[in-house]
Amino acid sequence: MNTVDIEKLNRNNFRSMINVLSMPGSIEKVEPLFASNLLAIANTLLYSEVSFFYNGKEEFSLIEAITNAKKENEENADYVFCDELNEYTFNKGKIGTSIDPDFSSTYIFKCKKFEGLNVRLSGPGIDGFINSTLPIDKSFVKFFNEKNSYYPLGNEVFFLNDDGDITAISRTTKIEVI
Repeated sequence: MNTVDIEKLNRNNFRSMINVLSMPGSIEKVEPLFASNLLAIANTLLYSEVSFFYNGKEEFSLIEAITNAKKENEENADYVFCDELNEYTFNKGKIGTSIDPDFSSTYIFKCKKFEGLNVRLSGPGIDGFINSTLPIDKSFVKFFNEKNSYYPLGNEVFFLNDDGDITAISRTTKIEVI
């Protein structure tokens, strides 16, 4: 019987998430939990004092039982997990307050591939700029830049593909369509 060291898996996945968030445009691998990359990320982030919203097709009841995190609507959730990310979903999330900018929503978008819109990323963690492809559309870019224009308020977005690769854009990242 194979055993899984969940604490080690969470540490490794958290490190991958921090790496891609601090260097937008970079890509890291996620170690799956119960054959699911999304459940691995959820298990890494969720615990009893945070809330989440999930809109997708994966079974989340096991993560709810393990983490004891609270289900919430998308306007109040700390973590928003989704199989489809668009400006409507993104615009609903909280951005924090001037006193508590950390009371914002973090998005985890499950996608097939990172292919999509050609964009130029710039900002902290990027030497000059980097050209990348993200599974978003032009209207999302507009909403992302607008919603994150009042630093330190804003949102982080993680993109998790079917191969277990993860990339992210932080609230300090500027996106330009190329």
